[in-house]
Amino acid sequence: MFFIKQILKRDWIRIFLIAALLAFAGLAVRRAPGAVRNVSDWFCMVGLVHILVGCTRYIRNVGLFKTFSYAAYKRQWKRNGHPTGETRPMSLAEYTQNVIMDESRQRPSGWFLASGVFWCAVSLLLAVW
Repeated sequence: MFFIKQILKRDWIRIFLIAALLAFAGLAVRRAPGAVRNVSDWFCMVGLVHILVGCTRYIRNVGLFKTFSYAAYKRQWKRNGHPTGETRPMSLAEYTQNVIMDESRQRPSGWFLASGVFWCAVSLLLAVW
């Protein structure tokens, strides 16, 4: 049981399992005639989930969502007062530098994008075959 928990802590395994379960659910709802077509559809769905996760992480790392997280920070700051002894809330530039660009908050996105493209390419090759 401990070994399974260690394996499931890895991000890429968790995302693959979630993508596989979603793909199986999609195939259960809509089945096409032919095993190769169904396998191709499964690969495509897994690839699209990986691409979606990779794009979301890339956008979060680059900072498109920083305005939303900054607005949440300001709301929380106003609601809770001065949580860390700050006399005023950080500006957007300070928030970006101190919170968003913190290395511990940056999550890798390249692997998910590359694997999503790989799964979609395999799906395309199976569909053509």
